[in-house]
Amino acid sequence: MRDFAFTGGRPDPGTFPTQELITASAKALEKIGSDLVNYPGEDGNLQLRELASLRFQRREGIPLSLDNISLTSGSMQALDLIFRAYLNPGDIVLTEELVYSGTLGLLKHLEADIVGIPLDYADGMDMMALEQQLNRLKLEGKCPRLIYVTSNHQNPTGAILTLDRRKRLLELADAFDLLIIEDDCYGDIDFIPNVTPDSLYKLDPSNRVIYVASFSKILGAGVRLGYFVASSSQRNQIHSGRWDLGTSALASAIVAQFFTDHLEEHLEKTNLVVKAKCQAVLDTLDSNVSDLCSWTKPRGGLFLWIELPQETDMNKLRKLAGQKGIGFSPGSAFHCRHEPIKAIRLAYAYCAAEKIPQGITYLCHAIREAQR
Repeated sequence: MRDFAFTGGRPDPGTFPTQELITASAKALEKIGSDLVNYPGEDGNLQLRELASLRFQRREGIPLSLDNISLTSGSMQALDLIFRAYLNPGDIVLTEELVYSGTLGLLKHLEADIVGIPLDYADGMDMMALEQQLNRLKLEGKCPRLIYVTSNHQNPTGAILTLDRRKRLLELADAFDLLIIEDDCYGDIDFIPNVTPDSLYKLDPSNRVIYVASFSKILGAGVRLGYFVASSSQRNQIHSGRWDLGTSALASAIVAQFFTDHLEEHLEKTNLVVKAKCQAVLDTLDSNVSDLCSWTKPRGGLFLWIELPQETDMNKLRKLAGQKGIGFSPGSAFHCRHEPIKAIRLAYAYCAAEKIPQGITYLCHAIREAQR
């Protein structure tokens, strides 16, 4: 059976820079040498923090303060540390109604009260709906603790929060005294130049935004390197619950050296490949199920969202697809209340390009057969 893997937020394996990382490893070890006998500290490797600052400047036009950057083992550790620092059981967290299943799992583990806000698949969280929900909660005497939002290439829909909505979100956060966690882990996976507006962190005048990002999504999920950016008081609160003695200095030094030497060319290469894979999925869907389904048209990121007919038997679809070796993620896994919605998420970057048309064609046949 052929394996058509359309699950998991993994980059393209064919562009993984093995030889370049070997070279970077040698250069990094020559630089840091015996310093590796020391603990890396809570902020982490200086060169990788410098790279994070330059990466932000590349997108946003301004650098990040190195003192505000803390490295973590992937962006999920950053979220774990932040949520544990600011949330108590029962605290209300506002998110997009559809949100990354890992974030949902973490929030549920921490016993947060998750309130989902409707979103447009192109333009992100609906600010009118957010304002209405905030006013409703206020009338009930409830005070949300924070807002979690993926502003660029949202998982699972691929939405990009518009500039006007970003500005309105900051206004609402100020009016209702809310902290915003901006998850930009898919930053730099752009199919169109300058497709994303200024970040919430850049636009924020009041230190209400904590910025989270990842190097793993532009290199390899197994790299496990992310970071968060916050004010000194916020960092102190977040680090008060950190006990790991810092993120791997060796891994950080190698990745910092590689990206210092190759960031632009690596992003250009990988984004072209992932964009082509996404287009292959779109073309195959259009040829086979345009009369049945609707789907998002990503401008970057790793995911595509497909809305299925209400008559779809989801169990039958999964069984039929599985018989052909096709993996996908059910839409209910991303719903803030795990409602049994008729939708699926496809991750298009990992599957080999030559296998995509056949795999998506099999999936389309399964969708047709799964209609009651």
